[in-house]
Amino acid sequence: MLNIQSILKQYQPITLSEMDEVALMERVDDKYTLSFQELANILEVISSEYFCLEIDGKRSFTYQTEYLDTNDNILFKNHQNGKLNRFKIRFRDYIESKKTFLEIKFKSNKGITKKTRTSIPFQEKNITKTCKEFIESETPYLTKNLDIKLKNNFERITLVNLISKERVTLDFNLKFSNPNLGTKSRAYNLGIIEIKREKENKKSQLLSILKRKRFRPTRFSKYTIGSCLLDSSTKYNNFKRKLLFMNKLSQNGSIWN
Repeated sequence: MLNIQSILKQYQPITLSEMDEVALMERVDDKYTLSFQELANILEVISSEYFCLEIDGKRSFTYQTEYLDTNDNILFKNHQNGKLNRFKIRFRDYIESKKTFLEIKFKSNKGITKKTRTSIPFQEKNITKTCKEFIESETPYLTKNLDIKLKNNFERITLVNLISKERVTLDFNLKFSNPNLGTKSRAYNLGIIEIKREKENKKSQLLSILKRKRFRPTRFSKYTIGSCLLDSSTKYNNFKRKLLFMNKLSQNGSIWN
């Protein structure tokens, strides 16, 4: 972590309000899973190409998320089966900013991700009338059939391209817990890079570097991976290869060269 913090000092800072210009609530996403050391190496290579979000002198931030699903886990199953036009429903706490949002992500059959959200009181995650109306207007699901199925914590670094509408999030130190089963897990030594850009934006310095280094895109959903790690009764055949890959990264560390 100390190495990461020293690398982040090389970046020009950007404020939260300045970053609103590249909110990208409707976008295309590219995700990569790599080791923590590879994450640090990537950060060092691209430091002259991106701003880094800074709040009160900090450049990495704590996020806490609670995911909602139906009793029969239909949102999880839709993701496992690769169904498009699918939803993800979550409460997310932005700890340093002291903000909480009820967020809905929709993945269309054209590969476009659209995120909508509504602000709620900090760390209050009750299904109020406002939350009920929001969920039932934005998704086909009734709130009476939804319950919190997974919680996670992680650290996040957010970058913004100096010249184009592109945001990059780098997540690490992932921790999961299942409030219903009382189980906990941690994804050691893993980093998740997500590149978010407009569909028309074909240029990305980071994507070019990842392709040149022969990293392959890896779809990584914190909700589905956390569910697989914590609930042995969950059917996760379509995620077995991904879990094996994560385990290999955790054991071997960096493959950067």
